[in-house]
Amino acid sequence: MPDEPKRPLSELQPGQVVQATITSHQPWGITANLIAYESVGASLDVIRRGSEPGVKALAQDLPPLGATIDLVIGELRSWHHEPWVWVDLTCP
Repeated sequence: MPDEPKRPLSELQPGQVVQATITSHQPWGITANLIAYESVGASLDVIRRGSEPGVKALAQDLPPLGATIDLVIGELRSWHHEPWVWVDLTCP
């Protein structure tokens, strides 16, 4: 069972800046753990969001695994299995 979030998931809102620790590099982008919201899944799809200025810059120089950076919640989605909530990230 995943750890309980340090903050209520109801606080997550599109446009909110969150701290994210990079957990993997994928052909399409990155996955991350959100600080204080560890029970959700999170990723930034640089292919789909590549036209956004902040994402374009990030895609040129992906942060290393383990780095913690500020990202922005683009969309919240229900997920069909654990972690049940998926956060679609973008850049400030």
